[in-house]
Amino acid sequence: MFLLVLLTSLVASCTSNESNLSEDQKIEYADYIDNPTTMEFEEYAFDFGEVVEGEMVNHTFTFENTGDQNLVLIDVKGSCGCTVPEEWPKHPLAPGETGEIKVVFNSKNRVGNALKNVKIEANTKPSITTLTISGVVKEK
Repeated sequence: MFLLVLLTSLVASCTSNESNLSEDQKIEYADYIDNPTTMEFEEYAFDFGEVVEGEMVNHTFTFENTGDQNLVLIDVKGSCGCTVPEEWPKHPLAPGETGEIKVVFNSKNRVGNALKNVKIEANTKPSITTLTISGVVKEK
């Protein structure tokens, strides 16, 4: 019983910390959201061709702040657990500055055609930009 109570309180504390962090981020980025900018990617889609099931595909998307305000990437998410954005700028980018988003696609258990998305939320209009990774995963 004690273990169940302890586990419940740990889960609750983790959940509440996450929501507080989320609210803090919203407050911190509010000024940026009110002053949108623009960004342009060198490419919005990457075709990795064919890989053998189990291989990891790494790709880096490069972009530039093409607007006249600082650019803030508020959130970067893959469409599933097999597509993970690993690195992206966590600080504001000045107008003209460039950045990179490094993405890894894990082809394990993904045999067939693959089309995965990476969604970027930023202080841009529209606020969501979608990148895609596609290709074919062959059986081992």
